[in-house]
Amino acid sequence: MADDHGVTLTVIVTNISEAKGDLLIGIYDNDKAFTKKPLPCSPKIDLTSEDVVTAEIMGLSPGKYAIAVIQDLNENGKLDKTPFGPPKEPLAFSVVNDIPKGKPAFEACSFEVGGEDLKMTIALVVK
Repeated sequence: MADDHGVTLTVIVTNISEAKGDLLIGIYDNDKAFTKKPLPCSPKIDLTSEDVVTAEIMGLSPGKYAIAVIQDLNENGKLDKTPFGPPKEPLAFSVVNDIPKGKPAFEACSFEVGGEDLKMTIALVVK
């Protein structure tokens, strides 16, 4: 159960294909920031194995959020794309099970955080 310091969101990332780079788990609370400016509580995890990664994001207030996860293979802090736009690095979004052409909408990826801690599993997609 959440306490006075906010809700804890546990994010479990699966389908990591290689132990390389960083895992960037960006959490966003609005459409304008989505995939551009993650909240300061968004974790960056150095990948040392292909095992499932579990990250706790603490102190969230109730509201609507969305997550974008990138396996930043070259550790440059962003998603690299081919000249035609498709991603060159594994990524995934909350709620959305398939990576659409172009960036999905915040609303399509969003979920509600209430007064209780919650857990979400996100599987990386390698294109």
